[in-house]
Amino acid sequence: MYRRYGQELYRYLCSLAASPQVAEDLMQDTFYKAYVYLESYDNERIKPWLFKVAYHAFIDWQRKERRSTPYEPAWMEQTVASGDTARSAEQEALAREAAESWLSMLGKLSINKRHVVLLRDHYQLSYQEIADITGLSISSVKINIHRGREELRRLIKQTYGGGDNL
Repeated sequence: MYRRYGQELYRYLCSLAASPQVAEDLMQDTFYKAYVYLESYDNERIKPWLFKVAYHAFIDWQRKERRSTPYEPAWMEQTVASGDTARSAEQEALAREAAESWLSMLGKLSINKRHVVLLRDHYQLSYQEIADITGLSISSVKINIHRGREELRRLIKQTYGGGDNL
């Protein structure tokens, strides 16, 4: 499980916690809890179940911290789909900048909106999987995704102007 989903979970936790060090701690906690609670795994899909464990580890950490820190991603790992053709250095830099900008703006959303938009738009999980991970109803997930995307559109429009094609 670690070899298959570890890197993706780490990026996910990094985007929630905004700190590589905290994300590493949460990764350890996630896989420890996954090991301990493996018997509660009911033949669901493993990836959403691990994301759920990671999300709850993050919530536990956040409750302990009792403070909100602004989200400023210190890093962004560029991932290229296996079917993509090679990009020039300039294209890579522009893609990386766009991803960092999107994640930075995503960090300005409330934690619930940030979480569901990230799970849906970046990790492409289904509404049901997101509901299972967050403990929200499917309608609440859809509402939070819609509102989060609307806030992102406003932020992009404020930052870059125009935005008629958003």
